[in-house]
Amino acid sequence: MPGASTSTNTRNSNDDFKFSLHSKYFARCLTVLPSQTSSLDNSRVTIAFYSLSGLDLLQYLPIALPYNASELISWIYSLQLITDADVCGFRGSSCMITSRTTPNAYDHVHITMTMAALISLLLLGDDLEKVQRSRIASSLTHLQLPTGAFLATQLSTENDLRFVYCACVIAYVLNDWSGIDRDLCTNFILQCRTYEYAFGQVPDAEAHGGSTFCAIAALSLLNRLNDLDHQDELVRWCLQRQTEGFNGRPNKPDDSCYSWWIGATLKLLGKESLINIDQNQTFLHATESKITGGFSKLPDSSADPLHSYLSLASLSLMNHDKLKSIHPALLFSVDVVERLEKDLHLKWNS
Repeated sequence: MPGASTSTNTRNSNDDFKFSLHSKYFARCLTVLPSQTSSLDNSRVTIAFYSLSGLDLLQYLPIALPYNASELISWIYSLQLITDADVCGFRGSSCMITSRTTPNAYDHVHITMTMAALISLLLLGDDLEKVQRSRIASSLTHLQLPTGAFLATQLSTENDLRFVYCACVIAYVLNDWSGIDRDLCTNFILQCRTYEYAFGQVPDAEAHGGSTFCAIAALSLLNRLNDLDHQDELVRWCLQRQTEGFNGRPNKPDDSCYSWWIGATLKLLGKESLINIDQNQTFLHATESKITGGFSKLPDSSADPLHSYLSLASLSLMNHDKLKSIHPALLFSVDVVERLEKDLHLKWNS
């Protein structure tokens, strides 16, 4: 078990990250990406989410945006699909839009893209007034299965903890839980727990760092974290994931994204003080691109938007004083969460 850092409330000496270079990286991701990322074309809104969230944590939003925020807001709203169908929300991109009036069979919303779109709008300062909140919230009913899990889309058979987490974030942002059966949802999450007291994506699957975060964060948003017993055993499993950085499963190499997935899990369980911050920062330095900016999955690899943002999020989680504070369950900054709750939620409730 790694030794604990002396404090999570102060920046340690290993903190010379290239933050200004990373701001340029995220701004560039909002304009152009290398050809090897073409497979992400149908999920462009997630790239926007990682990039905007990265700039937000770096305190470069909106000044580093390569174009006016209103243009990006308009593009995100163009991805909103509200029809007579049961499921409404946001697409990941415009690549499947063949008609502005008659959607084709493959032009449909995705639960993860809906989450990313809503958060991106918040980060850009939008008031969500053009979001069809009640239609999107009620859509979750049609994506939730009798098991309590959620489908990714109406056409998909994928259903696991990733989409349970997305559904909970959507309900939290919209301040409307009417589309979620909380008891079924909680039961499904607990059924995904393994003999190691961590969580697989589905029942009887191998425990994994990403699905463990989704389980704990969803329980936190559901206010059901107290339903989870054997938390000390889960904490032990999480701490065993740290060698220098963190890995997602036993006998796997450290990967920069797990500095967030495992780190945030420990934060939600109130045990973040047990993380060895110095070692984690040493590993993240090894994945940091000193030329292009951004962070990669592994040392000596190419940076990508997901690992770049989650690496920054991990540093924020550990209270780096050059970064804004991040909410450990919602994956975006605390001040944006506060604006959501104090301004938008109160207005919607009045």
